[in-house]
Amino acid sequence: MTLDFAGLLDGPNYDTFSEAATLTAVGRAPLEGLLVLPKIVEVEEAGAGGITVPSLKPACDLRLADLTAANLAREDLVKATIVFGGTRYRVLATAPTANARELRLILIEDP
Repeated sequence: MTLDFAGLLDGPNYDTFSEAATLTAVGRAPLEGLLVLPKIVEVEEAGAGGITVPSLKPACDLRLADLTAANLAREDLVKATIVFGGTRYRVLATAPTANARELRLILIEDP
């Protein structure tokens, strides 16, 4: 029997703080019931005159295992849409997290 370390470490966070989401990658069927951890993150954006300006963006973390199970790769997620918490977002970018088993999606509201 193999011990599920990812489940032991990540499970409590997802059990307590996650929200169900629907992710639709470009040209793919919607993936419903995906669990995400909503966040607000600081992102540096290019401003006028080459100045970088920090700003806050909505984001979410999700388990890479859930993406693999859905046959999705990181590059499939850019320009995808995701709906959770009653709001529809578009994925601007992806980023690694401190937890190698998760991926962060940087989002923007999609009216």
